[in-house]
Amino acid sequence: MLSPIPPNNGDGVDNFIASGFYGSYVDIEGAYRNDQELLKRYREMSIHPEVDNAVEDVVNEAIVSDLYDSPVEVELSNVNASDKLKDIIRKEFENVLELMNFNSTGHDIFRKWYIDGRLAFHIVVNDTQLGKGIMDIRPIDSSKIRKVKEVKSKKDPITGAKIIEETNEHYIYQEKPGQQASGIKLTKDSVLYVTSGLLDADQKRLVSFLHKPLKPVNQLRMMEDSLVIYRLARAPERRIFYIDVGNMQKGKAEEYMK
Repeated sequence: MLSPIPPNNGDGVDNFIASGFYGSYVDIEGAYRNDQELLKRYREMSIHPEVDNAVEDVVNEAIVSDLYDSPVEVELSNVNASDKLKDIIRKEFENVLELMNFNSTGHDIFRKWYIDGRLAFHIVVNDTQLGKGIMDIRPIDSSKIRKVKEVKSKKDPITGAKIIEETNEHYIYQEKPGQQASGIKLTKDSVLYVTSGLLDADQKRLVSFLHKPLKPVNQLRMMEDSLVIYRLARAPERRIFYIDVGNMQKGKAEEYMK
């Protein structure tokens, strides 16, 4: 089983790969050039106390923890298939949940998807025995993978317009995000990629659910910082005022305070 994605430790320890694969690609569109910076802003904003409480409320409403039941299940009542095929699908669905350890990590998985606006997993299979199906599902950091679409076109000899002949989609995995000349090419079928479905005004860049509160959170941080600076600047003045009043006689102090 070959995979460029290291196993998830779950304790915040980075993995260092001694050897791997090398590939090159050409980003024609340049649509995902600044996604790393955008993801960094989302993650920094999610640490803010008010945002963290709001995100936790959303995640707790979406993912319900139960000791005796799974938080998710596959619904096949409207699927036109035999009962035998439905049972096979349900068993495979349960197998996928066990590989993902969803009963224990479902809360964290949904939280990452809600904050980043995207979620990626690498599907690992046995190259020599494909009949065994999926052997492992490994999470991928959203900042280390991006989807690339290569469009092959030709020019119409009559009108001069470009005619699309073929479209090829794949994923580029980079251990160090931001590199423009190195990466590992992953096929479309080997990556499970789920997005928020939200796009910016130009309909080109994928955004998160936390994209709208970016400006309010920045304003809140500026107000908090300015309040601290204001209190520090006024602290000596307020201290001198109370000392002067304390040193005065009682009658003069009351008259001064009026």
